[in-house]
Amino acid sequence: MKTNIRNLILFIASAAVIILVCSMGLAASPESAIEVKAISASSWQVPADISSLAADMNGYEGSVAALINDYRTSNGLNALAYEPTLTYVAKLRSTDMINRNYFSHYTPEGTTVFDLMRENGITSKIRGENLAQAMPAGIGSPEAFLDAWKNSASHNENMLRNGYNYIGVGMTDNGDRIVVTTVFTN
Repeated sequence: MKTNIRNLILFIASAAVIILVCSMGLAASPESAIEVKAISASSWQVPADISSLAADMNGYEGSVAALINDYRTSNGLNALAYEPTLTYVAKLRSTDMINRNYFSHYTPEGTTVFDLMRENGITSKIRGENLAQAMPAGIGSPEAFLDAWKNSASHNENMLRNGYNYIGVGMTDNGDRIVVTTVFTN
């Protein structure tokens, strides 16, 4: 009798673990989730009409920057200043990921945002990148991305890193997917 009860308990516990793992897999499905990547520390597909990547933040990008600045100041850190070249680099990154259908700190050729920064004359000792994407695009609000970054140790650390002074944000939305790149420097 004791063996049957023990086997039943093991079966129920195993089933609960399987259900939990399956539900976590469904919750993290890229078809309906926000995914984030952070890095601190060149082959780029530049749009034919580069003028579409104005170095000014649009309203969405400005909201992301404002939320990060509010978060930083509420944690006793300085607000970050908008930097047009960083925004340009961030927009290039997001557009490249959308156009070539990847999501990574590395391009398919193996280059990073730091290579792109260097190519655009940005030299800094302290720098970082937070990436986020949402599918479907409609779930990718600035607040949702900030919450996802706050709930990830490496992204949170990047946002709250002492020594950053400048920020650039670039967002690209193709209707099905939204990609946001946030870059930081000293």
